Amino acid sequence: MLNETNRAVLDAILDELIPPSEDGKIPGAGALGVADFLPTAQAYAPDPAGSVQTILDAVSDDFVALPRDEKVATLKRVEAAQGQDFETLVRLTYMGYYSRPDTRPYVGVGAHPIHPHGYPVDRESDAMMDELSAPVRARGKAYRDAK
Repeated sequence: MLNETNRAVLDAILDELIPPSEDGKIPGAGALGVADFLPTAQAYAPDPAGSVQTILDAVSDDFVALPRDEKVATLKRVEAAQGQDFETLVRLTYMGYYSRPDTRPYVGVGAHPIHPHGYPVDRESDAMMDELSAPVRARGKAYRDAK
């Protein structure tokens, strides 16, 4: 569980990884609350909380008050020193941000299935389908006829 200071620092880091739009209409990852996703991401990383804590330990508590160029420089140093944990944080930040249904309208993706009644999918050519299915057809019949 993060204390108030650590949460503010983490939100500031997340807002640097996925910043808000310049017009303020699209929130950054910190403002959107992606920090709440990170502890629940064990399915996507072995120790997400450990990676987050490693990054927080490498950043000072005054990170929130730094000018943007100093925040970026700080995060580049952390990335160089804590590469694996930083990569984990970046990946989970993107997953947490773009998996939220409320972010889909911001990027022009509707809340409908991808296929069959969602996005249009062009039909592959007959030659391509023959090529893709040739190994399956070459195996022969893999079932018994029903009586």
